[in-house]
Amino acid sequence: MRATPLLTALLLAYAGACHAALGGAPEDFGTANTTVAAYATVAGANYRLRETVLDTGTRVNEYVSAAGVVFALTWEGPILPDLKALLGKYFDAMVAESASAPRAGRARLGVNSPEVVINSGGRMRAFEGSAWLPAQLPAGFTPNDLR
Repeated sequence: MRATPLLTALLLAYAGACHAALGGAPEDFGTANTTVAAYATVAGANYRLRETVLDTGTRVNEYVSAAGVVFALTWEGPILPDLKALLGKYFDAMVAESASAPRAGRARLGVNSPEVVINSGGRMRAFEGSAWLPAQLPAGFTPNDLR
């Protein structure tokens, strides 16, 4: 089974409705059926967590610094969110990694660079992933804090 063409097609198919990105302001998502489930300051932390449930049932968590910049995000659900919009300029790194990775039996995709870390995987109706900017993580925050 050749997962790369399918994954690339899925990534590109869901590119369109969002207006912000990793390293920018929190996402607008632009759909009437989107629910912001939570937007709260995490106790004792210098960031806010914004949890949004899309009309597709997919949950997106955005980790927003005190300066209003999304430094990390996670997603989980039956449909991939608009990764091109969520990852912004880092989406191209993910596509490049997809094109250069071995094709046989690959279900997960990862980018691990000093600038950005992206992990994405899953199957139809069960996608998940995370992305973060290592240089922008607030003091005391680690990737293990992502949920």
